[in-house]
Amino acid sequence: MEVRNVPTPPTATGPRIGIVEDQALVLSLLADLCRHRFGWNVVLCAKSATEATEKLKTVKPDAMLVDINLPDEDGITLSLGIKRAHPSMRIIVLSAECTEYTIYRVKQSGLDGYVDKNSDPDFIQDALLTVIRDGRTFFSPVVREIERVRAADSLAFSKILSDREHDLLPHIGMGLSDQKVGELKGISSETVRKHRENIMRKLGLSSISELVHYCIEKGFVQTRPNGDVRPAQWPPPNSS
Repeated sequence: MEVRNVPTPPTATGPRIGIVEDQALVLSLLADLCRHRFGWNVVLCAKSATEATEKLKTVKPDAMLVDINLPDEDGITLSLGIKRAHPSMRIIVLSAECTEYTIYRVKQSGLDGYVDKNSDPDFIQDALLTVIRDGRTFFSPVVREIERVRAADSLAFSKILSDREHDLLPHIGMGLSDQKVGELKGISSETVRKHRENIMRKLGLSSISELVHYCIEKGFVQTRPNGDVRPAQWPPPNSS
């Protein structure tokens, strides 16, 4: 078994950490991990974007660990809102869905890091030390590998789809009709049809079922723990 060199953790009076995670057990485990294994000062725990936003009115962590799949708001959207209000706050995204599009959205949004929930817990310690102490971004190894593969793929969605197609694809990937997507986006169903056909042509897909499968696999569609699905947001809200 490989023995990793983990830096000495800060004391409980050191950097202040906030955690946003909707599953109560995972939230408790993360808080205990940060407090008792790493010695971090956990000052905020929230199970939703709304709760986190309210608590941030009275407490200001140095860094936040934010789950992407929150019940009331996309975690990346929440993180960028926090960044606008508190530009110096470091934010690391956590997710069990280590998909290409999710990682791409985090990279495009300029957040400070991404840790796969299936990674060794010590990566959370490494990530916090890296973004707070060193002022650098941190991405766990599996994230870096997925990003490397995407970057080397000449047919990756990030290289062949336009911003408008990125905007529409998560909704099309929900299996919605052209008319419904048009209503949601304020455009005609004919415009949606043309974009859908162009997307399928570019991606080499021949049926709607293939397109839906592609969107789920890549992360254009998010699956909630309760079985619900929702479209991933694009573009990331402007953090300026």
